[in-house]
Amino acid sequence: MRRVLALAALLTASTGLAPAIAEPYPALQLTTGADVWSIPYAALEQFINEGTFSDQRLMQLVIRSGWPEADLRVALAKPYSVDYLTLSRFLNSKEGEAFLVQQSQAYRPLKASGTVGIEALRYAILENAKGGTLSAMGILKQLPVPMAFNLSGPPIVRCSSLPCDKPEQCRSVLSWWIFLPACLQAAAMNG
Repeated sequence: MRRVLALAALLTASTGLAPAIAEPYPALQLTTGADVWSIPYAALEQFINEGTFSDQRLMQLVIRSGWPEADLRVALAKPYSVDYLTLSRFLNSKEGEAFLVQQSQAYRPLKASGTVGIEALRYAILENAKGGTLSAMGILKQLPVPMAFNLSGPPIVRCSSLPCDKPEQCRSVLSWWIFLPACLQAAAMNG
C-alpha cells in the first residue's frame, strides 16, 4: 500500500497531475506507431447507458470485439465484489506483480517508462476497490496517468483462460477491459 501512495505522490509531483482527478483522462487510448486515438470517458458512458455512439472509434472497437453490444454494455459497468485488503495483498504479492506485468504488456502510460504502468494500474484498481467493488469503468476513471493500448506492439492478452466463441473475443481491447475486474476478483478470492 505504501508503494501505491508513493506512486501517487510521485506522479503528482513529477507530472503536476493529481490522481483521481474530476475529469478522467480519455478512457481508452490506442496507439499505432506515432498516432494516438482517444475515446472520451463520456462516450463510453453514453454507450453503456444509452447504447448509442458519439465516437466512431468506440463503435469500431465494439464491432471488432466479437461481443454483442448488449453484453459489452453490461460487462463494462458490471461491479465485482472484492475485499480491499485481500485484493491489495494479492496485487503486492509476487503473483500479483506477475499479473500486473502481464496485463501491462500492451497497456502502458503514454509518456513514461519503467514500472510506472504497473504502479498506475495497481493504483487505479485499488482506488476503485475502496468501496468494496471493482468495475472496468471504475478502474478507467481512477487512472492517475494517461495510458494507452499499443496496437502495433505486443498482442493484447486478456487475463482469462475461458474459451472464446470468436477469436476477436480473446484479443480485443474491450475484452481485456471486461475481463480485468473479474480476473482480479477471482485472484483475490483464491489468493
